[in-house]
Amino acid sequence: MKKHFLQLIFIGVSLFSFISCDESSNDTTTPAGEQKFVLGIEAEGGQDVLLTADTINQGEISPIGNGLEQPAWMSFFKAGNMVIAAGYTSDNIFTGYSLSGEGGQLVNQGQLITDQGVYATTNVNDNYFVAIGSPREGFEERTIYLIDKNDMSIESRAKTRIDERREEDLVAFPTGVSVVGDKLFISYFLTGTGATVPAFATPKAETAKIAVYNYPSMEFVKLIEDTRSSEIGRYTTDYSMQEDESGTIYSFSTSSLASGFLPTPTTPSGFLRIKNGETDFDPDYFFNFQEKSGGYKINTAVYLGDGKMLVRAVMSDQVHWSAYSPNIDEGLEHLSFMIADLNDQTITPVANIPMTGGGWEMAALVKEGKVYVNVSNSTGANIYEIDIATSSASKGASIVGHYTKAIFELQAAAE
Repeated sequence: MKKHFLQLIFIGVSLFSFISCDESSNDTTTPAGEQKFVLGIEAEGGQDVLLTADTINQGEISPIGNGLEQPAWMSFFKAGNMVIAAGYTSDNIFTGYSLSGEGGQLVNQGQLITDQGVYATTNVNDNYFVAIGSPREGFEERTIYLIDKNDMSIESRAKTRIDERREEDLVAFPTGVSVVGDKLFISYFLTGTGATVPAFATPKAETAKIAVYNYPSMEFVKLIEDTRSSEIGRYTTDYSMQEDESGTIYSFSTSSLASGFLPTPTTPSGFLRIKNGETDFDPDYFFNFQEKSGGYKINTAVYLGDGKMLVRAVMSDQVHWSAYSPNIDEGLEHLSFMIADLNDQTITPVANIPMTGGGWEMAALVKEGKVYVNVSNSTGANIYEIDIATSSASKGASIVGHYTKAIFELQAAAE
């Protein structure tokens, strides 16, 4: 992590301006209602670029002379029919993009700056998304931001402590947020404040932990724990908690050194759930992924529909933070893909796909029975198409750059 942060500083990209590398690169009309792919790519020079593409399953996708260069190292997430580019740590810039019907261009819908770094987000409805802000050290209050997508403004801020254990120098760091009905759920891990326990050490990671709030008042309700698996999610992922078609929340726990947990939990990696309308873990459900996969662990997981998850699995859990290296050295790749059936609790490895490096997030787009993912290593990056029904993959577009940080699809707006 420290090495990566130094590299970010070296990049030295301006915080306050967006540069259009080539506004004429998409010169065909995209009628209202039609869709285009939108990708966030880390270019070979380290810059993040947001761009559109007509296809992702063949050819070459390049950020050179194409797309919108971002002002810092960014994360990307989808909020309804918008893509949000969010600045990392001190670069707390949020910019919303939509797709115009004239020329299929990415259009800047507004920008805001938060007073804390944001580490968890979720779309709520057509008007709002929620973001959870946190300092990286210390006992300062965390912030629940309610953000209006219509003008990219902060509708409200709610300060919260989430979970503090001052006598142990431990404090909550958010890993995910989900809103179902009138409840808001924040998953987190306990970490040191940097005073007596190092920041991002995880000495209490043996149990899953979620804070429950009322929504939209953001009033704290309670903390819940489950001893069957470890702390939920991991550092910088939007997939920690995901809803199925019925509104049931499924969470994943990594129990993984490679995914950032040190000391590494001894409780197994797996899936827990909270049924729609409930505010406690389902006592009758635990999918022990580690046991049923033969010893592998979840690095991250994306809900595919119909009770299935695509899991990027840790095949060798030996090196701290190693799952955050998208272009990992040759021979050190240790992540692979599996499809987990949440109902039958079965696991099927994905065929015909190479081992991959990791990343802060996993780029994944679910579309018409397929899921498109980034696969990157020392030889470069490609998009692979995985057929969900057969759990087999085929090579798609090649990426000019380090890796694909995000893959989305937007619908063109009416002019």
